[in-house]
Amino acid sequence: MFFLYKRIFDLVFSFFLIIITFPFFLLSIIFILFIDLQSPFFFQERSGIHGKRIKIIKLQTMKTINNKINVTKLGQILRILKIDEIPQLINVIMNDMSIIGPRPLYIEFNKHYKGKHKLRLKIKPGITGLAQVKVKDSSNWSIKFNFDYIYYKKQCTRLDLFIVYRTTVNIFLSILVKNKRSIENIDYMSDFFKNYANY
Repeated sequence: MFFLYKRIFDLVFSFFLIIITFPFFLLSIIFILFIDLQSPFFFQERSGIHGKRIKIIKLQTMKTINNKINVTKLGQILRILKIDEIPQLINVIMNDMSIIGPRPLYIEFNKHYKGKHKLRLKIKPGITGLAQVKVKDSSNWSIKFNFDYIYYKKQCTRLDLFIVYRTTVNIFLSILVKNKRSIENIDYMSDFFKNYANY
């Protein structure tokens, strides 16, 4: 039943987010077109459930300048606000992704997962996940994969709600607090989610 509820949640929440974020999404497309002077959409092949090839959709945040690919100033803002992730809601509606799950990585990575880390491929990838809200060092792949495994083993509605809550708080803190070190020192756990803080 959990997976049925999860799919219903994915659809309802995706349509809800598309509606409330549409003005920002539309403005972002216009800004990318007229400020960065490039196509607003970015398509890339990633690994879906069971290693299936999927094509994720994001807003373009990078541009080639002097033969180097860099994040644009507009792209930095879109990334902080997570607006660049909005098009992936289409991937969720198409059932290639979920709101919550391990982030979809490159197909080439599939053959390099070891042991329990392979289990991350048994569930649909997500826009956000347990690893994204628990790991501060984004370069530590082993720890992130450990949290993906924990999510695989303990996935439930309450854990999904916890991840949605933490993701929302992280986004607001990214907007309000410029110094990332300050963000790490802020205790934003609510009593309701206290039991899930130590996964």
